[in-house]
Formats: sequence, structure tokens, C-alpha cells
Amino acid sequence: MTPSRFVILFLLSAFVWSGCSNVTFTEPMPLNRRDLPTFPSKWRGTWSDGKDMTVTIGESYFEGDDLEKVALGEDVLLRRFHGHLVLNQPEENGKWSVLLGRRWKDELKLWTFDGAEEAKVAVWSTILNDSSITEFTRDEELGVKAYTLAPQNNAAFRKLITEGGTTESYTLRRIDP
Repeated sequence: MTPSRFVILFLLSAFVWSGCSNVTFTEPMPLNRRDLPTFPSKWRGTWSDGKDMTVTIGESYFEGDDLEKVALGEDVLLRRFHGHLVLNQPEENGKWSVLLGRRWKDELKLWTFDGAEEAKVAVWSTILNDSSITEFTRDEELGVKAYTLAPQNNAAFRKLITEGGTTESYTLRRIDP
């Protein structure tokens, strides 16, 4: 499996298997927004990296080469925010994994919150103040740190997105409408 294929599978599978994300939120993001029952029609279709990764987005699901079909519902919430679609899924610990996507014509970009990047953690600390971030060690042997973010409002969540708190994870291009 190529590294790029692994990245997209990791991001999408974070919403299938709990415990995969090293950054979670105390609530689904953005706060107090309605859940979309379906993906917007312009997002539907087949998307690819042009190499060996393909993702299909249907009316109320998405699936990939090595990824089971994931349906929107109680366990997978889709919301709009600041030009993005925000995909939320609860983890076993009651926290929420968050993935952002933004479509521009026939290009789809995905962003995530990556606790492995110290610069991103510094941005979170500046925006949220340290009291809204919980850091803990998920795996003692590997020294993997995990974070729980608790933005007090959507203005803080917007700053996380616009001021460098996310990591662009992948770019896909439409191959079939």
C-alpha cells in the first residue's frame, strides 16, 4: 500500500473504527448546527488521487477501495461550516473525531487535526487557551500523544480552521459524476 493511499484510508477509517484519531472534540463540530441528512449533490460521485485511491460519495454514504460503506446517521454526522463540510463520528470515550472537506469544482480537499505536529498544537493552545485542551498519552510504549479540544464557541472553531490549526491531508479529483 502506498503512503498516500494509507493516508486517505487512515482518515476515512477514523470514522469507521473508534480509537483511531489522536485528536478529538468534546462535542460534534460546529457547535449547535443541524446535521445534514445527505451529501450535497455536487459532492456525489467518484473521486480519485489519480494513482490507486478511489472514494465514492453517494447520497448519504461514502466508501473506498478498502473501506466499508459508511452511512450518515446517528454515528456519523455531517454539518456545514465556513465553506466546509464537517464529518463527525463518536469515539468509544464519548469524544468526537472530526474531518473537514472542501470542494472546489472537481477537486476535493480533506483536512484533519493532527496532534503529531507541534506547530498545530501551538496554534490550538493560542486560540483555545490551555484550559480548553486536554493532552494525554494514548500509547506509553510509542509515546503517542492524544488531545481533546473543547472550543467554547464556533468563532474559536473557525479560528482553528483559518489560522493554521488543521493539516491538509489529501486532495482528490472527480473521475465520475
